[in-house]
Amino acid sequence: MNANDSLERGIADAYEREAPPRAPDWVLATALETIESTPQRRVLLRAPWRFPHMNTFAKVAIAAVVVLAIGAVGLSLLPRSSSGVGGQPTLSPSPTPSLSPSPDPSAPPPLSETFSSTMHGFSIDYPTGWATAPATQPWISTTGADFMSPATDHIYDPVLQDHLFLSAASQPLAGEAGDTWVTEILADPDEGCDPAIPTEPITLDGASGRICGGLVAVSIQDRGYFIRLYTSDDDAWLSTHYDNTWFRSVLDTVQLDPATARDPSPSVSPSA
Repeated sequence: MNANDSLERGIADAYEREAPPRAPDWVLATALETIESTPQRRVLLRAPWRFPHMNTFAKVAIAAVVVLAIGAVGLSLLPRSSSGVGGQPTLSPSPTPSLSPSPDPSAPPPLSETFSSTMHGFSIDYPTGWATAPATQPWISTTGADFMSPATDHIYDPVLQDHLFLSAASQPLAGEAGDTWVTEILADPDEGCDPAIPTEPITLDGASGRICGGLVAVSIQDRGYFIRLYTSDDDAWLSTHYDNTWFRSVLDTVQLDPATARDPSPSVSPSA
């Protein structure tokens, strides 16, 4: 073995250590066939420094280079991990925005307004957007509390009108006991309570009385008050939203002021 053989083997060993342990058979076969069939370029002068057995070394070196190139191309074609450098980021689905439930258009508006009755001496809070129709004359009987009666204060839904409203009025007791007056109001066949609905005691701004469904009657000092919530049977949903609980929340805002109420003028007897 001479120095050239040692050098060639050393270089071949170095390439062998860098190359994969084994390339596919078709890669080596193709590389060797290409080398055997490719003619070498002739030169006029042979270089004096050319080593003997150069063809064997060249074959091994070129084959190693081809194997490394094919391996590099194969690695570049492998799919890249999403976590690798340069890989396209995995797009997470956009979160679906949580939608707040839409408010119920038929739900009662807040009690943001206040009505003060100059005829019957009281104040009461009522829903936003509702309309008012103040009484224009005293209430002198237990009847006459129909919708838009001039003797009764009315607070109503401007769209539903006589299908949904509050009405209220007061009158002097004229010496009658307060609990007796309350009983008469609630028992009135036209304006009173349904006999099937039991009455319950209630206190309204210091005045004692009774309530049944959407009607309340109380007495304080020498005056009696009634307040009614009316919901039409033609709109069944009204009694669900404007129920006894809602009515009591309205009654909690009532302020009674009997001293400011206006009573009918006493009749003057004709002279004899």
